[in-house]
Amino acid sequence: MRLLFATFVTAMVASLCLTPIVRSLARRWQLVDHPDGHRKLHDRPTPLGGGAAVLLAFHVAVLVVLTFSDSQRAQIAANAAFFASLMAAATMICVVGLVDDRYGLRGRQKLAGQVLSAGIVTASGLIINSVQVFGFNIELGLLAVPFTLFFLLGAINSLNFLDGLDGLATSVGIVVSSAISVLAMLSGHPVEAFLALAVAGSLTGFLFYNSPPASIFLGDAGSMVTGLVLGALAIRGSLKGPAMIVLAAPTAIWAIPIFDVCMAILRRRLTGRSIYTADRGHLHHALLDHGFSKRKTVAIVGLLCALTAGGATLSVYMHSETMAFAAIIASCAVLVTTRIFGHQEFLLLFRSLHGLGVSLIPSFQKNRTDPIQRTTRIRGDREWEELWKTLTIFAERFDLTTVQLNVTLPAIGEEYHATWQRQGRTEERDVLTADIPLVASNVTVGRLRIAGTPRAGSVCSWLGDVIAGLEGFEAHMRDLLDDADDQFSVDATPPPSRVPFRAAQGVQQAREVAGIVNLLDAPEPTDSDG
Repeated sequence: MRLLFATFVTAMVASLCLTPIVRSLARRWQLVDHPDGHRKLHDRPTPLGGGAAVLLAFHVAVLVVLTFSDSQRAQIAANAAFFASLMAAATMICVVGLVDDRYGLRGRQKLAGQVLSAGIVTASGLIINSVQVFGFNIELGLLAVPFTLFFLLGAINSLNFLDGLDGLATSVGIVVSSAISVLAMLSGHPVEAFLALAVAGSLTGFLFYNSPPASIFLGDAGSMVTGLVLGALAIRGSLKGPAMIVLAAPTAIWAIPIFDVCMAILRRRLTGRSIYTADRGHLHHALLDHGFSKRKTVAIVGLLCALTAGGATLSVYMHSETMAFAAIIASCAVLVTTRIFGHQEFLLLFRSLHGLGVSLIPSFQKNRTDPIQRTTRIRGDREWEELWKTLTIFAERFDLTTVQLNVTLPAIGEEYHATWQRQGRTEERDVLTADIPLVASNVTVGRLRIAGTPRAGSVCSWLGDVIAGLEGFEAHMRDLLDDADDQFSVDATPPPSRVPFRAAQGVQQAREVAGIVNLLDAPEPTDSDG
């Protein structure tokens, strides 16, 4: 116990000393997160790269303890392959995160870096060959490596998704790493307990600078490093026999971050967006929307994680997986039933499943000719329904097959999604699709997607008529946003040429039988024509 305490304190002191140095270097190298008045709503430019400080402190603590502890040095030597691969993978994913923080990587590029880092860890022999749930052993066979990679990627991204509020990901990381340390000790894995406490100490020292108002952010580098290391330690600390993991405990420890990730994927996919699309619909955003302060939001999320982690610990101590799953269900159920978080996502899922079920009934589908409409207000109270009516009238007028509207305005607490789709239309290859960004103060605040089959005659002429028909929609949306324009402007003093709102200047892509072609390249709208 004294050794574990010394590990925690050493890591915390190292982090306290290293973080100001990293913060200064981040400013010098322009590794700074600037508020954009739209999605990034912090008060001032803030240095990133906190993950480098956490990783360095973790390395320092481990090296110091190994220098003075013969027993730990012997145990690390016995697990040299895992330890070396973990350090290498953590360093690699930290570099990926720093590059993303500085230059901005595409979602697929970042995912490739995550897969490569997780692959390094699994290559050392960390593979889950079987799982145990309520006493039943499930052999994974050929799915062993993919399952292990999926678990590690889930750990990485669940913490990364929560990194949207000062001190939140850091606080959750402290709770999770502490729980993994206790879990590892109860399961007879002292090396994993020692490494998990080194992570907890590094994050605790960093939290002094990351608490609201933060003077440095953890960044993608920090959240991904923490997620990878803790994910690997959760697997090692839950092993019961060779390559068999008792699934309940690690699942419970990660329950709240995993729940947040699952809701984000549902929300984005079921509203027609890419899962890589950033939004402000996460758990902490929902709590802020309900009037909680930043500090209270961090405390609530931390307490929820502590509740599920406590259930995980009790399940191992009492040899009862029921305790872990009960903690998971209770925590998530409270959020959904109180409509704080998850309610809209489950409603979207129910509607989607209902639509799928209806589509499988031939007699019902055959008699159905009216278009299918789905509208979802994630947050806000502006009159988007009236705006949506103008689009459905527009869709009927031009005999379109699909209209989809996504509006995301976090600066004023508005998010609205709607879809209109006609039944029994032509084949996809005959449909032309236009994806139009909606721009306010040079910030993309939404997207409008329209699809239809061109009438007989010129395709360009038909498409021009369609774009012209959007004037009513554009005017209506401008009215909705004019009074809010100053709240999410990127610049405090916009140039005279800026207009409050405009639809983007043309169609990005059009699909025809011959393939995808660019049809329009209209000139930039001016102040006079909007």
